[in-house]
Amino acid sequence: MPTAYGGYKSALRFILSREFFGMKLGLDNISEFLDTVKKPQSKFASVHIAGTNGKGSTAAYIDSMLCQAGYKVGLYTSPHLVDFRERIRINDEAISKRYITAFINKYRRIISRKKLTFFEVCTAMAFCYFADQKIDIAIIETGLGGRLDATNTLTPRLSIITDISYDHIDILGNTLRKIAAEKAGIIKEHIPILIGFLPPPAAREITRVSRKKKAPLVILSQRDFSHSKMNFRFHFHHHELALNNLQSSLPGHHQIINAALSIRAIQILKESGFRVYAKDIRKGLKLTNWPGRFQIMKNKGKPTIILDVGHNPAGFRAMAECFRRLYPGRKADIVIGLVKNKDHEQSIAYLKPIARRVEIAPLATHRSADPKELDLFFRGSKAELSISSSITMAARKLINSAGIDDIIIVCGSHYGVGEFIAHQNEIYEK
Repeated sequence: MPTAYGGYKSALRFILSREFFGMKLGLDNISEFLDTVKKPQSKFASVHIAGTNGKGSTAAYIDSMLCQAGYKVGLYTSPHLVDFRERIRINDEAISKRYITAFINKYRRIISRKKLTFFEVCTAMAFCYFADQKIDIAIIETGLGGRLDATNTLTPRLSIITDISYDHIDILGNTLRKIAAEKAGIIKEHIPILIGFLPPPAAREITRVSRKKKAPLVILSQRDFSHSKMNFRFHFHHHELALNNLQSSLPGHHQIINAALSIRAIQILKESGFRVYAKDIRKGLKLTNWPGRFQIMKNKGKPTIILDVGHNPAGFRAMAECFRRLYPGRKADIVIGLVKNKDHEQSIAYLKPIARRVEIAPLATHRSADPKELDLFFRGSKAELSISSSITMAARKLINSAGIDDIIIVCGSHYGVGEFIAHQNEIYEK
């Protein structure tokens, strides 16, 4: 591939510049580009995952279990926390700077001519990378929705819809049925569709679409597993897989549901020829690495830090429930930043009962919500409220004034959690 345009930094700037083209819902543009580069999405097996929440964790679980089984596994997720290359990985190794540079230098002109968006470029590059590296299977997470998402250009071995709740209602619709209809767009003719615990209106819509497309529908049942804290039993009725006393690396009841969904997905893949054993599932669950999902960090002589990227009401509810389970009767000091156009009032309502002190800060993005507006939603709580100039400064302030037994939660957005991770050394300085 030619390198006349420059190195990695130049390539990354070009990719990020595509954000100015906004978001285009539709498959014509990305399909034409993929046809130009010889349809890479058709050259590997895949699992396609949509959902309001839980799709990233479910993808990470499946990826980890398949890696333990010895497969070469591609993982495509979004957004990233710190490094753009986190989005595209093979067996937990990020795509190389060299590949990104070569890809952009080769296709820069056609990308510009076709006006591909940021997400379309990322998706096309992921598909090409996976095809070039001759992976065995890719786990692909949708960006937004499903029906018109750029990732919906592939035909997977299995489609999964993890969860449906209210988010992006200005784009996906203001009812659960409408949101479900958009997510159901990933369902393909005769391809199995696996769903998690969905609200009745959403489940009915998914059922309707699966019947129309003659796609075998598999519904996760509460009977399939039982749990106690981080341990759970998994027992498919009338299936060969029986696992007891499993341990998940990711805390929270919601993650146990995601783990159960991922195990059911592995069972379906086994039926299509993939060889994954109980030991692979057990070890894969225990070793799954998915930062920012109620990630607990402990540094000697410092308060406990919890990082959580939940950014909608359902995500905040799951985080608050997890906090209560692990730290009953406790309260936390909270660093929070949110993006615009979310249900801030409902999200913050879940934080109020567990908050002792709150530092509100702007995110390092034009999409950041105004901290002064967020401050209004905390009024009425007993928490001590303050506004900082950045997530970094807010975290530093709370850490330096907290005791070793205190708990600090950094939450609300990938942007905020990513900033904390990137500036840890600065934050912990006296």
